[in-house]
Amino acid sequence: MERMKRPLAIVCLILMGVLIAGAVILALIGTEEAARLLMADLFCLIVIPAVFYGYQMLLNMIKKKEHDNEKDAS
Repeated sequence: MERMKRPLAIVCLILMGVLIAGAVILALIGTEEAARLLMADLFCLIVIPAVFYGYQMLLNMIKKKEHDNEKDAS
């Protein structure tokens, strides 16, 4: 599980960078279609970190449960 945290964080950072760059570009374009895409981009900027945070919490809960099961087995 620990092996997944670092690559997942790197993927999240790259994705956030791309989304931020896309938001800046879409804001500068200023067309009606760009405005709709900008709203979708901003939505993703909010949702994606929340999903990654939830995944991290899930990994921590699983790790804690495995640790507790090892203690009970001893």
